[in-house]
Amino acid sequence: MSEDPKIQNIKVLASTRLFSIESVDLHFANGEARTFERLMGAGQGAVMVVPLIKNDQVLLIREFAAGMERYELGFVKGKIDNGEAPEAAARRELREETGFDAKSLKRLATVGLTPSYSNYQTHIFLADELFSAPLPGDEPEALETISWPLAELDTLRRQENFSDSRSVLATFLIAEELINE
Repeated sequence: MSEDPKIQNIKVLASTRLFSIESVDLHFANGEARTFERLMGAGQGAVMVVPLIKNDQVLLIREFAAGMERYELGFVKGKIDNGEAPEAAARRELREETGFDAKSLKRLATVGLTPSYSNYQTHIFLADELFSAPLPGDEPEALETISWPLAELDTLRRQENFSDSRSVLATFLIAEELINE
């Protein structure tokens, strides 16, 4: 197994309230040296929650995605606040975006978006046995919720406006989780 490369220097190239772009000079055990650029997120990452509702349906959120410049379908998601545990962030986001909390919350995975270029991680949860528990959210407009049949997750994956890779992955994780129950 290879020895970890040694970090020679890190330089911040640009910074915003959400992330910084860094230049990282690395020296590898074989003598090679390289400079990489990476996107470093501020904070502790994010959560994504798949709310499971009665009648074998999942609850989706329709909201504007500035990066795609269109409305997208996806699951409940949001950043983890400073000092907040991922589970607490998942419950808070679920309550803010759907008005529900869950008696059962299970972590399905923790994934990196692009580990070669970023430290950003998302914790994916399955929420079951929902009950009303609304919290005010911070979205600029009211979010639309849409129920989708579990039996039609393959159709959801083919929707042009369902393109967040974390949401796509979550459909496979919940299908696997529910089959194994």
